[in-house]
This record gives sequence, structure tokens and C-alpha cells, in this order.
Amino acid sequence: ALVCELLIPDLVQLHWLAFLTLPYHIVLLSLLLGMLSLLLFCLVFLPITQKVDLGLLKSLNRLSSWEEANRHISLNPDLKRHYLYSAIAGFIQTQQYRENRLLALTKKDFLTTFETQKGWEVRLNELLSQPDISFDVIAVRINNLRVINDMYGFHNGDNCIKAIADRLSTMSGRGIRMDSGDLLWLSSAKLARSAVSEITKSLVQPVSSSGMNITLDVRIGIIACPAEADNSEALFRRAWLTLEEASRYRQVTRRYNNELDQSYLRRLLIIAELESVFNGRESELALYYQPKINLMSGKVEAAEALIRWNNPVLGQVSPDEFIKLAEQTGLLSKLSFWVISQAVMDLMDFRQRNIPIHIAVNVSAEDIADKKLLDHAVGSLSKAGLLPCLLSFELTESQLVENPERAIASLEAFRSHGFKIAVDDFGTGYSSLAYLKRLPVDELKIDKSFVLQLDSQPEDQSIVQTILTLAERFNLSVVAEGVEVSQSLSLLREWGCHWAQGYLVSRPLPKCQFIEWLSSSDSVAWQKTCFQAQSVDDIHQAANPQAPRDR
Repeated sequence: ALVCELLIPDLVQLHWLAFLTLPYHIVLLSLLLGMLSLLLFCLVFLPITQKVDLGLLKSLNRLSSWEEANRHISLNPDLKRHYLYSAIAGFIQTQQYRENRLLALTKKDFLTTFETQKGWEVRLNELLSQPDISFDVIAVRINNLRVINDMYGFHNGDNCIKAIADRLSTMSGRGIRMDSGDLLWLSSAKLARSAVSEITKSLVQPVSSSGMNITLDVRIGIIACPAEADNSEALFRRAWLTLEEASRYRQVTRRYNNELDQSYLRRLLIIAELESVFNGRESELALYYQPKINLMSGKVEAAEALIRWNNPVLGQVSPDEFIKLAEQTGLLSKLSFWVISQAVMDLMDFRQRNIPIHIAVNVSAEDIADKKLLDHAVGSLSKAGLLPCLLSFELTESQLVENPERAIASLEAFRSHGFKIAVDDFGTGYSSLAYLKRLPVDELKIDKSFVLQLDSQPEDQSIVQTILTLAERFNLSVVAEGVEVSQSLSLLREWGCHWAQGYLVSRPLPKCQFIEWLSSSDSVAWQKTCFQAQSVDDIHQAANPQAPRDR
């Protein structure tokens, strides 16, 4: 009516519909119907559509969980009439299928057909919680799997894993593949000693794959359940600990015992304390020096720097303990940086005291491959005004053998800056002789296992003489480690060995004691002690009056 009044103001006072002609009736009625439809759309249909769309939006937001999205749609029947419903429903079904497929994959290892660690954890807890059931668990690791993968390819490595799983499956029980790649076999009963022996004999057999017989280095752990592990977490951890211990001591079979847990907790404590050392507690670390005697001159002209750690919680921690853990946790490079910095500072002190000593430090193959460590060594010596030839680096033979090509490139970089390189523990490796002619090294250190009984073991004498001949051919100097008796020293000098190191000379000493020891032994007195003493006890006592007999 208001619109009509606006359009026909002269007829406002009259009953306007009565005066309109037919065309005007049609126009006005159409206009009124249109406005009424718009009003109904705004007030009724639009809120309903918005409500459906908001519900659909909530469903879409729940797609991270297809179950929740599906439940939300089923509780809102209006959503099913939406034109996007069929597409979303199809998407949800696809997600449901994929999630179920992934869940199945997490529960079963398709290479071995064993259950996975996560897939069987709940049922394993139920089994271990039954006190009237007892059984043994066999943990198996292919210790040389990485070597097999590198040499023969991952396909053959997988074949070796499957072969071990197949051999275990011939027994009564159930298999689990752990997340680490190790295999567990839950036997249906306790295993007698003879049964363990038969299992071990079976598992260590070579695997035939791709026309090759691949030798396996297998480690086996035995855990009694539920006596030694009454839940899945304890079983998985103790299986790993048993295998680690077997690998550490090169044992094929190892049974779990409570001492392994104590050892594990100690390793965790060592790691935690070692991390704290590099947060302002470097004073706990120290360098000890073990002198090397020049067998031609009889003088002490060099020394090996050996790291020591005195922790307020753990006390004196052996390098055999913390260096390996430092390597596993990525802390070894920090140790190496500290050792080089401290060795350079000690070299400066020696020079100021007019002590002409060369220092050798131990590093790993990973350290040598790290250009930052090379830059650190060069920069530290340059800042101190010292020549690189005063500092040498020692690497074990086994580390050089692991990746000889990379080792050669890294060693050449160090030698190009004037550093000398020594191969430590020489004679204990496997194939370094093939690379010796290419290795850019200056010195071989004969492992002490060949020197400790050199005076009485003809086999050791043959090995040492062979190494000396080999070194002469390649123009390398030789250091004999572990010299403890004068007869061995005399043999080494007679055969042309260049350097000797061991308790006959001196045990490793802190820097201050090392300086005092040097000042109390001039070259003439030392020559007399080394080459003219009459008894082993006299020599050892003269060289180091209070040296303990530990190594």
C-alpha cells in the first residue's frame, strides 16, 4: 500500500484498488508478491540454508577424524539433502579405508609376517600379566646388517632378515619385529640349554640370496618372562640391553641379568653429566700426558694427550665408558674441540718452559672429516704462534678401514696444513694393508696386545717384525705401545723401532706431574735407565716409582 501511495499520490485518500485499471493491478500485485518472496527468503529460507552450511562446515572441520565427521552428519538429517553431501560422504569413506589400511600396516610387518612392536603391545601386556604362564623370549639382531646392505644391497639385506624370521618360525611361538629392526620370538615355553644351543646353531648359518652365501654376524639375547620382564616396555628395553651387551663383548648368545639395568642407568647418568660438562663445567676435564721415548736418542721428545674426566657425581669416569657414549650422542666433536684447545694451551706452556715436546691427540674418523675441526686446529695454533708440526692426530685402524676413500681425502687435507697423522692400534684391523700404500699417514702405532708379552711370545715377535719391515718399505715411523719390560724394549730397538710408549717409560701423568717427571730425567740418565738397567723391577721403579700396574 505504501508503494502505491508513493506511485499514485493523488489517490491516497481513496480506495485505490477500485480505481486502478487492469494493467496497474497486475504490476502492483507482481511487485507485492516479489517483495513478499524476498521477505520470506530473508526471514525463513536463508537462515535454514545458513544453518545447513554451518553444519556442513563443522563436518568438514572434523575431517581429521572421519569417525567424528560421519557421526556429526548422521545426527543432522538436513545435511544429507545438501548437494555436496554425496561428495563429502565418498571422501569420508575413502579416508576410512585408508586409515584402516594404515592401522593394519602398523600391526603387521609384511617382510617377516611378524607382529609389529606397537601392534602387539596391548596383547603382550595381557600375556605378561598372567603369573601362571612362563616362557622365554629370544631377541635376535643381525649385527652386520649395515655392512650387508652396503655390500650386497638392501634387497639382500631384507632377505637376510626374512631368513632369520623363517628360522625362528620353525619353533612354537609368536614373532615380533621391534621398531629398531631387531626380532623377538616369544617361545611357547621355557627353553632348555640344549634348545638354545640348537637355535643359535640355526640362526648363525649363512643366508643364500641372489646366488651368494652371505655370512651373518648374529647376536642373540634370552629373557625369561614374566620373571625378568612383566610388561611390554620392560621386555623391549631389556631385549635391547641384552643385545647391546652381546655386541659390546662380541658374544653370540647372552642371557639377561639385573646388572644390565644398572649398567644402562649408569650410561644414562654419564650422558646427562657429560652434556652438563659443556654448559660451563669444562674444568672437570683434564689432559694427561704419556711420554714417548725416541729409541735412537733415548730422549723423550713426544707425548700422547689422553683425556680424563673427574665428575662430582660419578667420580673418575673411564674414557672407555664416556667416549663411546659421546660418539653415540653427538658429543664427541665437542670433546675433540676441547682436547685440541687444551693441547695447544699446554704446548704454549711447554714452549715457555723450554720443553721441546710434540703432542699427539686422538680423534675419530668423523672428526677428521669435519672441516670445522681442521679450521679450529689451524686457527688455535696460529693464534698461539705455534707450528702445525707440533701437533699430530691419531686414528684407530678400524676407523680408517670403515670408509677408506673418505678417510684418504680428509687426511690429505690435514697433512696439507702440516699436521702429522698416525694409525693407532695397528695390526688389529682387517683390510687396511690394501690401503696402506694410499693412506696419507706418517706413523704406525703397534697395538699393545702384540707388545705386552713381546719378550716371551714368538708369535708376537713375528707380527711386530713384519710391521716394522712393512713400515720401512713405506717410509713410516713406528711407535710400540704397551712396553713394560726392558727385554721388549731391547728387542724393539734392535729391530729398528723408532719410538716406545708404555709403563716402562711412564704411566699417563697430569701436566704438572709430567713437567716434574721430565725435569727429573735428563737424556743421559734416561739412556742409562732404559738400556743398561739389570732388572725389570729396577727399570720400572726408576722410570715411575709410584706407577700402578693397571693399564
